[in-house]
Amino acid sequence: MRTYLCILALFGVCLFGACSKMDEFTKFTDGQEIVYPAKLDSIKIRSGKYRVQVDGIFRVNAGVSELRVYWNSKQDSMKFPVKLTDAIDTVHYVIENLPEGPMNFEVRTVDSQGRFSVPTFLVGNVYGDRYREGLFQRTILDQNFMADQQFQLALQDVTPSVGFYAVRMTYKNQNNTTTDTVVRTKELNEKINLLDYLPNQEIAYQTVFRPDSNAIDTFMVQRNKLPIKKGDISIWCLKNYKTPFTATAFDGNRWGNLDHWITNTSMKNHNGYGGFGSDDGGVVNIEAGWGAPAIVNGKIEQKVTLFPGKYRFFCNLSWTNYDQPPAKLVVSKANSGIPDLEQIQQAMAHADVKSDGVYFEIKEKVTINMGMLVNFQPDHYMKINAFQINLQ
Repeated sequence: MRTYLCILALFGVCLFGACSKMDEFTKFTDGQEIVYPAKLDSIKIRSGKYRVQVDGIFRVNAGVSELRVYWNSKQDSMKFPVKLTDAIDTVHYVIENLPEGPMNFEVRTVDSQGRFSVPTFLVGNVYGDRYREGLFQRTILDQNFMADQQFQLALQDVTPSVGFYAVRMTYKNQNNTTTDTVVRTKELNEKINLLDYLPNQEIAYQTVFRPDSNAIDTFMVQRNKLPIKKGDISIWCLKNYKTPFTATAFDGNRWGNLDHWITNTSMKNHNGYGGFGSDDGGVVNIEAGWGAPAIVNGKIEQKVTLFPGKYRFFCNLSWTNYDQPPAKLVVSKANSGIPDLEQIQQAMAHADVKSDGVYFEIKEKVTINMGMLVNFQPDHYMKINAFQINLQ
C-alpha cells in the first residue's frame, strides 16, 4: 500500500510538470493551435540572365495572400501578392537584378493573418556575362543547293550538356528583303533548310544557347558570316538534267522525247521521237543517219529562272563522233526561245558543246531558255550524261 501511494504521488508530480510546460507553450499561442498556411507545391527555380523565375502550384485556396522569397542568407527578399481561385493555380514570379552564380533560396507563403508557412529551401543558378564569354559558335560544316529551291546548311554534332539550343539566321530572301529567323536545332545530324534564300548573298548566323532545360533566357554569341556558296546549282534550276534521264513519250524500242524539255520537230527525227535514248539506262541521245534524216536546227530547251549572278552552263559528253560545229549550248531570252543557227547572235550567250561551256551574267531575276541547238548531217551522233549550271 505504501508503495502504491508513492507511485501515485510520483505520477501526480509528472502530470503537474507536463501541465506547467503546456501552460508555458500556450502563453505564446494564446491557447490556440498553430495553423500554417498552405505551401507552394511543385516549386522550381528556373534560371535566367541575371534573374530567376519561381514556379509553383497552389492546390487549395487556404487564405494565402502573399509569397515571400529570401536569398543571400535572408538579407534580401521579395514579396509577391497572391490571388487564388478555388481551382488549382499555377503561378510564376520573376526576381530581377541578381548576381551571377548559384544561389540558395527560401520560399514561404503568408496568409491574411500574417502567419507563415513551413519554409521550402531550393538552389537556383543565375547566368550572366561570365557564362556568355565561355560560349562559342557552332560550326556550319557544309552548304548545298537542294531540290525545290532549298538551301541546306549542315551543322557540326555537339553534346547535349553544352546547351546548344538554336541558330539565328539572317539573310536576303528571294523577295530582296531580309529574313531574320531563329531555328531550333538538335545536337546530332542537324541540317537546316532555308526555303527562300537568294543565291549569291551572304548569310549571317549566331548560335543560341540555353543554359539548362528550364532556363527562361537564352544567350547568343557574336555573328559570323558564311562564305558565299558557289558551284553546282543545277538542282535549283533544271529538271531531268542528268542520268538516268526520263522520257514523256517512248517508241517502245530506243527513242523518246525528254521529260520536262521542249523538243522541236526537227529533233524528233526518229518517227516523231528524239532527244532521249534508252542507252545506258537513259541518256540524251541525238543521232542523224542510219535510217534517220538529218537534223536541221534541232532544239531541246528548258525555261529556267535565275537570280543575279555569274553562271556557267555546260554538259558532260559521254560518246560522240561529230567532229565540228554546229552543236551548241545556248542561253536565250524566254520570250523568244533558242534561235536558229542563222540568228544565233540574237541569243544571250552560246558556245560549242565541246567547249567548257557558256559563261554569262544575270543582272536581275529573269526567266530564260537554256538548251542545245544541233545541225547534224547523217551518220553523226552525240550522247550526253548530264547538263550543269554553276554559280561562278
